[in-house]
Amino acid sequence: MFKTNYFLCTLLLCLLVFGSSCTTSESKQIVYTIRPVTQTDMVPRLAVTMTFAANAAGVTKVLFDDAAWGQENLFDCIGGAKTLEAGTETLVEKDSGWVKITHSKELRRLTFRYELQQENSGLDSRAENYRPVVQPDHFHIFAHNFFMIPEHLGKDGDALLDIEMQWVGFPEDYTIHNSFGSNERTQHLSAIPLQDFHSAIFVGGDFRVHHRTVKGNDVYLASRGDWVPFNDSTVVEILDKTLEVQRDFWNDHSQQYFTVTMRPIVQERGSSFQGTGLTNSFATSISNNDYTDVEQLVYLFNHELQHNWIGKAIENDNEEEQYWFSEGFTEYYTIKNIAQNRIHGLGWDYYMEQLNENIRNLYSSPVKEAPNSDITYDTFWSSREYGKLPYYRGMLFAFCLDEMIQSDSEGTYSLDDVMRTFLKASTESGQKITHPYFIENVNRFLNGDITNFFEEHIEKGTWLPLTQMFGDRDLEYDPTCEVFEIGFKLDSEQRVVVSVDETAAAYKAGVREGDLVGSRSIYYGSTTMPVELTLHRNGVAIPIRYLAVKEVPAPQLKISDKNKNYFTR
Repeated sequence: MFKTNYFLCTLLLCLLVFGSSCTTSESKQIVYTIRPVTQTDMVPRLAVTMTFAANAAGVTKVLFDDAAWGQENLFDCIGGAKTLEAGTETLVEKDSGWVKITHSKELRRLTFRYELQQENSGLDSRAENYRPVVQPDHFHIFAHNFFMIPEHLGKDGDALLDIEMQWVGFPEDYTIHNSFGSNERTQHLSAIPLQDFHSAIFVGGDFRVHHRTVKGNDVYLASRGDWVPFNDSTVVEILDKTLEVQRDFWNDHSQQYFTVTMRPIVQERGSSFQGTGLTNSFATSISNNDYTDVEQLVYLFNHELQHNWIGKAIENDNEEEQYWFSEGFTEYYTIKNIAQNRIHGLGWDYYMEQLNENIRNLYSSPVKEAPNSDITYDTFWSSREYGKLPYYRGMLFAFCLDEMIQSDSEGTYSLDDVMRTFLKASTESGQKITHPYFIENVNRFLNGDITNFFEEHIEKGTWLPLTQMFGDRDLEYDPTCEVFEIGFKLDSEQRVVVSVDETAAAYKAGVREGDLVGSRSIYYGSTTMPVELTLHRNGVAIPIRYLAVKEVPAPQLKISDKNKNYFTR
């Protein structure tokens, strides 16, 4: 539990407020002082005191996102918001995401204080991934729901800010680690874009920090808890290898500081993992049980780190319209990078297994042939099917292009050369991915024009000619496979069955239109783990169990020596 002497805390606060007005340079836009606080209710909190130039108009707004990253009511984590200057009035308007401060026009600088706490009682749950976690022994918070920003200093997401962070009152052995440094109690960020500052992770407490150097650049792993599926040394080894080979691929070792944070989450059955690419970092939350294995960690690291280039350095011109690129091509280069470099011993058999899984997933998707225009902000974030579609489709499209380029150039070029061309243009001129630009640059490495191929399989969304491609290359494959098919559709609230495919296993097992779905255990994409449901019909609870399997004409590569030799070329 945070232990703070109230008198000492008050005295220190007064000294800091007085000192900031005397010693802080006027050019320093925002100074944040963060300290631990535990009041009589014994709830751990982090107190944030910020000093900054007041708005000359006499009204200053301090902004805080009440809704962000799929989370609502983030202001519920904020308490005790007030200014420390006399003659000011503070109005908190949580629904609008701002705090309004009225003050004298002659006031040059404002000192504003608020406290941040974890508003729910759950510990290490998946639901807390994107909400502030403040516990007696640690904290885990993203910058956008940690640090408020004065509106007149950060109206524009590209606004450049000068920021100082002072971590005060924490025990000496208490880890302070974030996207900008490790165990630095005073941090200075000069001319940092607001967007970069707000896209950062801050952790503290009982995190274990491992430091390595990869070709002269600092790399950190911050992990906490007792991991069941792997240990820290294995994780560090995978991180080192992944960063080195990816940076070698892009010929980019420019990032001098990078960190990965790992937070264990409690999950009784199944495995789950989430990764969020951030400024100089990415944050992961991983289920800590026997269902999670190290192979999933290898995938997660390679996918999220690949986003440093695909999706970040090489940006989409229209975010959702090009998700087939930023997510799909990231998926492809994740498995290709792992296989080519045998990260954690995974080779071309892994590559083929992942290709096969993506083929099955795309074919079994109820929206597998939806046009690209159907992938919007709303559908991507609200629908599991649309959320996964650009991953599956884009990954297999990238595979097809890679094969076409290597075939046309007789092995002289590959999709790798196209990707490096994209990075060069984005670095030198800020070029973003548009559909015409993409087609033009791929065509430079082909004997023909992919315009029709692109329109057919990306714009229109028709099924890719994978069977023909496998056959043309004399690869060994099975023409059909079993895919996951849930067999029914739910309403928008994912509670009521609105339709059932009468040819599917779900119907044979007893699922009917109008059923209310209670408890459920569904391993999406698995053809070996049964679907288990409790349906409620006419006041009666009905247990349902079935394998969600259907045979379809989707090809699967055989994991054979002949095929492995082909991809090793």
